[in-house]
Amino acid sequence: MRNFAPRITKRGPFGGPAEYESFSEIVSAVNQWIDNRTIQVINVETVVLPDRLEGTSDSFYGVTVSNGVYPVTTSSGITINCFQCVRVWYRE
Repeated sequence: MRNFAPRITKRGPFGGPAEYESFSEIVSAVNQWIDNRTIQVINVETVVLPDRLEGTSDSFYGVTVSNGVYPVTTSSGITINCFQCVRVWYRE
């Protein structure tokens, strides 16, 4: 399984993220990744994953403000910023 989250496209003040890839750019990256490998794709799905993911694509994803970020409030009232991502289930 591999997750693809939006990559930072523009840095904000003090080196923090300011803008991220659009969802359609993520889908294009997924399609290219699949085309460049000899794998059997089992399933492709969209998922909402929390910020600060390690190993989702090829970097570390932190969140400030972005069109790809969705605030999710937990049952205990804590708000977590999340990304809409693409998850690929596959066999090598």
